[in-house]
Amino acid sequence: MPIDVYMTQLSPTMTEGKIVRWLKKEGEELVSGEVMAEVETDKATMEMEVVDEGILHKILQPEGSVVAVGTPIAVIAEDDEEIPADYMPEGLTDAPAEQVAASPEVATPEQVVETLAAAQTVGQENIAEDDEHELKLKPAGVFNADGEYDVVVIGAGPGGYVAAIRAAQLGLKTACIESTHLGGICLNWGCIPTKALLRTAELINVIQHSGDELGLGISKTKPDLKKAVARSRKISAKLNGGIGFLFKKNKIEHIEGFASFESDNKLMVKDSDGNSKQVTAKHVIVATGARARAFPGMDVDEKVIITYKQALAPKALPKELVVIGSGAIGMEFAYFYNAMGSNVTVIEAAPQILPLEDHEISKVVDRSFKKNGIKIITNAMVSSAKNVKGKAVVEYKVKDKAQTISGDVCLVAVGVLGNTDAIGAENTAMKIERNQIEVDDYYRTDHAGVYAIGDVVGAPALAHVASHEGIVCVEAIHGGTPHPVDYGNVPGCTYCQPQVGSCGKTEQQCKDEGIDVKIGRMAYATNGKALGLAETEGMVKTIFDAETGELLGAHIVGAEATELIVALQLARTLETTEAELMHHMFPHPTLSEMIHESVLDSQGQAIHI
Repeated sequence: MPIDVYMTQLSPTMTEGKIVRWLKKEGEELVSGEVMAEVETDKATMEMEVVDEGILHKILQPEGSVVAVGTPIAVIAEDDEEIPADYMPEGLTDAPAEQVAASPEVATPEQVVETLAAAQTVGQENIAEDDEHELKLKPAGVFNADGEYDVVVIGAGPGGYVAAIRAAQLGLKTACIESTHLGGICLNWGCIPTKALLRTAELINVIQHSGDELGLGISKTKPDLKKAVARSRKISAKLNGGIGFLFKKNKIEHIEGFASFESDNKLMVKDSDGNSKQVTAKHVIVATGARARAFPGMDVDEKVIITYKQALAPKALPKELVVIGSGAIGMEFAYFYNAMGSNVTVIEAAPQILPLEDHEISKVVDRSFKKNGIKIITNAMVSSAKNVKGKAVVEYKVKDKAQTISGDVCLVAVGVLGNTDAIGAENTAMKIERNQIEVDDYYRTDHAGVYAIGDVVGAPALAHVASHEGIVCVEAIHGGTPHPVDYGNVPGCTYCQPQVGSCGKTEQQCKDEGIDVKIGRMAYATNGKALGLAETEGMVKTIFDAETGELLGAHIVGAEATELIVALQLARTLETTEAELMHHMFPHPTLSEMIHESVLDSQGQAIHI
């Protein structure tokens, strides 16, 4: 009897495949193990081998067809077998009833292909419906059906400006409303200027710790705070202008002012002179970002009790600096000010600094900071931070014992708070809790046609997350079905020295979830490139599922960790196993070789340990 050939699932996530090329022709003999066709999947182009031997009677899906998994693609006949003209492969019961009823008693090959195509369409629609259910989407809709713009973005930070550019690329008439600086906090008062300052700190430490060893002939520096800050501001200004250029290039209108929602689906914009005008849009994306958080008792006055914004442009170097919070912001400023000459104390409520990082990674940074003279106090609950006669006075408890520390300046770095207060959210159906707007996987809010992305929807409050969310949001608005953001594989980066880069689960998270793991480690101390760079502080740690070989987490602390982590994050995206990483050839001499050795170590096969 005839043998039906179906589109096989060639990868774990494959739902459909494109037939790139048939390597066998109708009438040709099929031998087990031979390659019958090449299929392009969501992973790569793969070969479909012959399983059932016989004669290739009929190809039902031509080259170029995109076919759902489980759909018949060909019919095989056994030797000398005659197949009835009305033969229909199994699996066509999903075809629309009216099409089945209308089918003639004897079908031509063309009619078979047509019927299969109809069935495939139905199958893809079902898959789309299943995907929508899994995506947990809110109802779609428009904000203003008669909108002048297809998309208006409120905020031009890394989420907002990227969303605006992507919308314009897709042919949507786009405007972006921004009251102050293009690029938002990240470009103007966060990521970019901070990294410029940290470069100064890095070079100071290289000279002080390794100047003689490197043959530089110097081991002392004379840091110039004013020049370092001026350089960082210059870089921000340059990139700010670059975003303006990109807006013009993509024909995006920049509307200056503060936007707010009003009743009856009105969006109003007030400029710096107090003039208001209405802006109409079919879709509105809220990308208003966040501001520094301060807990009760932390009296920020922006002079003595400050946030990151004042820390980026200090008028003078504080002799004594107290930093509350040891996340990325707190640790980076602690590192910078210590390098410039301040005496720095870091206070953290959690048992370890960098609370979200793997415990071993945290220990390396803790050790390094203390070696550089930074005082670290953990398990400390701050009750107040106040300006007392021009001095920063911080009160805290450790094991219920009240203590006090004072300094010239106190930096409050305990997270951020979404900017939802002044956007007129009360005139919409958006759900907001603790300054976070509730959204679905495509960033729809509960108000039809209104979306939200970036820090304003909650953690992780990272620039690259906001940008990614913006692209997913806009592509969904355009009618696509983009992959939702994988929040389990967000790269975390801290740019002090030693740098920290991580993705996936920590060792403790795996223990808490009862996952049996294999862990590999490789130290910087014995890596040839690290020795050459005089950067021997740090390690690479990889965590694999002991049963499946899945890379569950990767953690790097040391020189260029924020660059190195991308390779392991990409490996997780591609669902790479330890076997593939073990067999991959890494260049020598590089820091990346430590990734290889760490993976090998997890299997007890490390060469250089």
